[in-house]
Amino acid sequence: ERASRSIHQLKCALREGDGTVGEDTLDPSYSTSAGNDDTGAAWHELQHSHAVNQLKALLHRQAAKESEISPSRRRKMSPLSSSTDEENDVPTLHNLVPIINDQSQYIHHLEAEVKFCKEELSGMKNRIQVVVLENDRLQQELKSQRGEETMREQTLLDASGNMQNSWITTGEDAGVDEAAKRPLSQCNADPVKAASAAEAERWKVELERLKLIYMDKSEILESQLMFLRKDLAEYQKKCEDLQERLKHKESLLAANISNRVGGLCLKCAQHEAVLSQTHNNVHIQTIERLTKERDDLMAALVSVRSSLTDVQQREASAYEQVKQAVLMTEEANFEKTKALIQCEQLKNELERQSERLEKELASQQEKRAFEKEMMKKERTKEREDMEAKV
Repeated sequence: ERASRSIHQLKCALREGDGTVGEDTLDPSYSTSAGNDDTGAAWHELQHSHAVNQLKALLHRQAAKESEISPSRRRKMSPLSSSTDEENDVPTLHNLVPIINDQSQYIHHLEAEVKFCKEELSGMKNRIQVVVLENDRLQQELKSQRGEETMREQTLLDASGNMQNSWITTGEDAGVDEAAKRPLSQCNADPVKAASAAEAERWKVELERLKLIYMDKSEILESQLMFLRKDLAEYQKKCEDLQERLKHKESLLAANISNRVGGLCLKCAQHEAVLSQTHNNVHIQTIERLTKERDDLMAALVSVRSSLTDVQQREASAYEQVKQAVLMTEEANFEKTKALIQCEQLKNELERQSERLEKELASQQEKRAFEKEMMKKERTKEREDMEAKV
């Protein structure tokens, strides 16, 4: 919208300039056509515009230069040549169209650069916020660790104090018992001095032990503190680097915004375009190089993600195949064990049946043998009876 507005301003200014400078040579139909309602409203809106004022100043300067021409040269010139010179001195609309297009392209390019710089600035702010949050988290962890260490030291000191008190009481009790048990004949050695000496020795041993514990704890805490200070210095250095980069990005963004062209005159616009093309080529090249690297990295990232998805799919398919194979083997093993159990059951059943049949056969054979024996006895008895009768 800003580019179209500036183009419309330039067109209206050119029409007004053509109407003021070439009053004698221009056609009245052109002036009437240029003074329609739309252009009149636009001109009424743009009376206080800086670009229109600059164009008016340029046209007045050109008219003053033409008025300074010697009268002898004016006499020699024909009206036709003077009109043609005036038309040639005043830039026409066809010559200004490419300049206006270049200006609009330049404006679009600057807007794209500003958008890119804003995106980079937002990304930098997000990274700085992440670093700050990480620093806060590390500080909280350091505070909690220090609190835990102090609590541990306090508990150790309390435990050592309790042990000392217990040792003192036990020493006093032992001294009292020894003093009570000593006979009156051995009162040459002072029991108070012996108890105080033993107590002093215990105190020395306990102090040495506490010193060693304190030295170990202090060394551990100093090493942790040095490590945390080193990490904090690294994070502070990273924060400073990020802040410097952020300031540099903000300065570049401010420079790009200050270099924005909005409603300038022809010469100023041309000069600005030339300066921007000459001085901003390095920034444009760096931006293009960074965008190219970003595109390459994005393409590499996409390829890596696609390969990762392929590998994950292959892994999932292989996992499914292995799972199916394991399930099939488990089912086969289950069927095998089931068949073996059934075979064992059938074998046991057959053994039981064979044993039962053998028992029945043996019982039947015994029964038959008994019946045969009984029949033999009956026959012999009958035979004896018959013989007796005979």
